[in-house]
Amino acid sequence: MGMGGVIRDSAGMWRGGFLRGVRHGDALRAELLALEEGLSFCWEGGFRKVSCECDCLGAVTLFQDRSMDKDHLHKHYDVIRRIKCMIARDWGVYVSHILRDMNSVAHTLAHWGVRNIGSNVFWRSPPNFILLPLGRDSMS
Repeated sequence: MGMGGVIRDSAGMWRGGFLRGVRHGDALRAELLALEEGLSFCWEGGFRKVSCECDCLGAVTLFQDRSMDKDHLHKHYDVIRRIKCMIARDWGVYVSHILRDMNSVAHTLAHWGVRNIGSNVFWRSPPNFILLPLGRDSMS
């Protein structure tokens, strides 16, 4: 299973892309790990106003409630707690749902992540294989 994501600035320009292969878990865990990785890159990159777009409604709803009261009941408690702790830092983070058709870059990166089990890959410039999905996302 793979996960991936893209970081864009407020004008929609590519600031970075990442992928990683994940040995265990389900689709929701992959979405959560991608969200965690993206937030880490944003924090380390100095972004302090961040809008996370995710096509997994199940992941998005986990972060609409900022409390951690019931998180321990979830099977992905470990990742959810880490993300909520990151969101609670001194910055503005908004997590919203988008349609899958508008998220083809992240899905292409996740697909390539399957080939990179155990290693993190980050691009400062878009790799060639992402140019077509990048164009599709910009038109949506």
